[in-house]
Amino acid sequence: MLFLMIEEAFLSYLAICLLRAAVGRRTAGLLLRPLPLVASRRWHYRIKRGLLHGLKRLEAVRTLTILPFAVFPAAAFVAKDWIYDVELWDLTDEERDAVELLRRERQPGDRLVLTSLGRQSARKGFALFSESYGICVGLRDRFRFIACGRVEPGLAHRADAFRAAGGVAVDRALSDAELLGAYAASDAVWCLYPPSGDRAIGVLGRAAQLGIPVVVREGSLGHRLAVIENIPHVAATAEGVALRLAGPLPPRDAARGRRMAKDFACQSEARLRRALGLAIKKLPAEA
Repeated sequence: MLFLMIEEAFLSYLAICLLRAAVGRRTAGLLLRPLPLVASRRWHYRIKRGLLHGLKRLEAVRTLTILPFAVFPAAAFVAKDWIYDVELWDLTDEERDAVELLRRERQPGDRLVLTSLGRQSARKGFALFSESYGICVGLRDRFRFIACGRVEPGLAHRADAFRAAGGVAVDRALSDAELLGAYAASDAVWCLYPPSGDRAIGVLGRAAQLGIPVVVREGSLGHRLAVIENIPHVAATAEGVALRLAGPLPPRDAARGRRMAKDFACQSEARLRRALGLAIKKLPAEA
């Protein structure tokens, strides 16, 4: 039995694990938001942390997190194993091919494109994204900054100033096809989030699958993931982002992104099957 999101049904997960373990049946569950559970000092997180640590003693229970322990070692206190976040390997071949077709048809301009995707909020670093573009002439000369996604109401004034400086803000929810088009247009993708947004991996994951360099906060989970998994990236502090972006960007590498996603998927499936006590599939040898 597999729980897809322990956080949404914690007590049920705990009870079912104990009941099934008593009769020798396996139970596995995924922690999709491990950071607050493992790192928070709030009392309810501390209690949950202790309970999950206790479950590790049961052979029939497998709690898994969605980041490698090498990226987030503290998760090993509550989890027995890990898989890669599905957003690092969930794109279909058709979606990848569509992005590459759009990329080939793109008419390159005289500036590089740095895109911020998804809801434009404080947790996604929109304040720094928009402010950096507004105050740094060098960034505006080299890049076109594009924000694609609904702007948080409290940041509307920043979006106005961003547009006035020449940035592009598409202030609405985008369809899946439009998001793929935004990735196709991007030379790099903004993932430089403050500590409050450190657990957000989705945008970084899709960019990595497509071989697009990401801009990450130095020392963040995203930065550690990029270093350990050799994901093309630029790491910067909030104060030094303009200077870091003045240097060369890593090149896009769609073929490498495709291979990486396939490897992540295979590893994740094998770990899930092992957690559930299922036979691990043998992959056919490549020609």
